[in-house]
Amino acid sequence: MGKKIVEVKDLCKNFYNKEGEIKVLENISFDLDEGEILTLLGPSGSGKSTILNILTNLLEATSGNVEIKGKIGYMFQKDNLLDWRNILDNIKIGLEIQGKKNDSEANEKIEYLLKTYDLWDFRNMYPKELSGGMRQRVALIRTLSVNPDILLLDEPFSALDYQTRLLVCDDVYRIIKNENKSTIMVTHDISEAISISDQVAVLSPIPATIKKVYDINLEMGAEKTPLESRKVPKFQFYFDKLWKELDNREV
Repeated sequence: MGKKIVEVKDLCKNFYNKEGEIKVLENISFDLDEGEILTLLGPSGSGKSTILNILTNLLEATSGNVEIKGKIGYMFQKDNLLDWRNILDNIKIGLEIQGKKNDSEANEKIEYLLKTYDLWDFRNMYPKELSGGMRQRVALIRTLSVNPDILLLDEPFSALDYQTRLLVCDDVYRIIKNENKSTIMVTHDISEAISISDQVAVLSPIPATIKKVYDINLEMGAEKTPLESRKVPKFQFYFDKLWKELDNREV
């Protein structure tokens, strides 16, 4: 086992409305090891994004403990690119916020990322000129530009059509692994979770608990990519297990 870079223990979150208290998260506990990809898998409305928002301090937990050993980069479901800024200027937003727009080392990092991941030739184009898949790659490069230790991905492929989704998932996986970023992703897509993850934590409907954490070992070694993962026999084995965990129908 590697070094733990995120530790979440007994996390609870309640919201309040005019009807009263709504318990969304109940005693959520999980760890993320350095360099690994953990996916939080659960039905829509099960509190997955709430967990990410607590990890980034956008929300305060009702109770529980969160320990994070590093800087976080948060990639949202929508790319949130600014239409009036070109791709390079969109990527530099994080540096501007940190007051590092003219930092030579940071700008060299951005140039490296753009050239390595085939976006350099598009740096002077505008978001409306790019495909949805390329926009998501730009959003990831923007997140990486501030050099985070931990990536949080909130359903990053859900706005894409199916074929693009598969291809972009491969791109994002390659970038994450090449840059050796510890990652927590949320999704409600079982196949996506299996194909990209080292571990999958299955959430129940609210009040959400973690039903089980699965170690995903498709026995592919360095050949693993999300697209190729879907073709190996053990993929179906994990799919069946996770499907049963998420199937809440009365029998």
